[in-house]
Amino acid sequence: MSSYATRYLTIDEYKEWDALVLQSPNYSIFDTTLWLDTLSSVLKCHIKILGVFKKENLVGGVVFNVIKRFGIKIANTPPMSVYNSLHYIPRETQHKYRLGRYIYDIIAAIAERLQNDFHYIVITNHHEFKDIRGLKSQDWRQNILYSCRVSLDNVDLSLISAAKRRQVKKARKKLIITEEIKDIAPVYDIIEQTYIRQNLKCPLTLDEISGICTRMGHNVAIRAAREQNSEKYKAVIVLIVDDRNRYVYNLINAFEPESPDSGANSLLLWEGMEYFKGKRFELFDLGEAGIPSKYDFKSQFFTELEPYYQVSKSNFLFSIAWHLTRGRITKN
Repeated sequence: MSSYATRYLTIDEYKEWDALVLQSPNYSIFDTTLWLDTLSSVLKCHIKILGVFKKENLVGGVVFNVIKRFGIKIANTPPMSVYNSLHYIPRETQHKYRLGRYIYDIIAAIAERLQNDFHYIVITNHHEFKDIRGLKSQDWRQNILYSCRVSLDNVDLSLISAAKRRQVKKARKKLIITEEIKDIAPVYDIIEQTYIRQNLKCPLTLDEISGICTRMGHNVAIRAAREQNSEKYKAVIVLIVDDRNRYVYNLINAFEPESPDSGANSLLLWEGMEYFKGKRFELFDLGEAGIPSKYDFKSQFFTELEPYYQVSKSNFLFSIAWHLTRGRITKN
């Protein structure tokens, strides 16, 4: 019998959760209550945290967004989140097999509880989390995702592709400037139209993006590009700034299509990297790169392709609901 117990945390225990996440090898801002409370307040997400306890001590857990539709219960990665990783408190031991067993037992306890409580579960693990044996042993599926990340210590204009260097230089000759802005309203139309061009619905309304920016405070940065003598913006990037590990995450990048291309978006991305490099940040994560067209664009900024695991588990009832709704049941 496992010596680990699982239960859902109360709001009064959220400080303990933040303390655990800060110690976890898989830490990210997306698993902190700062981000989770923002999603609950602004997007009305039903966030739950499953904790793993050794006696009375919280030693592991995972966070997710609960969706209930047609009697089907889903535990999904929260919207706009890069991760909802599995977490555990590191254990000091000279014996690697004991550490491996410790991690395995915590993950297996999480898997067993979630698959008993939900019809479908999705967990998107942090890049650093590799040991998913506790899930594989219970027949969870794994999917490898990819993101493009720039190591800011090493990046230099001479290292990005020749095409992007030309665009950056062209934009500077056209006197395009990039700057940090505080209000999302002047650039929201650019964001919305960028999604429409991809036959997608914008994932956030103006009020929702504004609400996220307000609640996250200095942990959100909005940078935009415009011609020096114009107030009209040509491109925008919304970034999540993680001060603790000195990472920057691309939440939204949007631009107006131009013919010929002014280079505004390339300049915006490049000068954003320069800006955070100057502030001694370590990594600039350009985001999802599984689609070839996205990888082709992002890889030109001297990025490294980073794989990470998304794992899922479903039962027969969910499979029926998924087919009847053509997959819409899983939408956050």
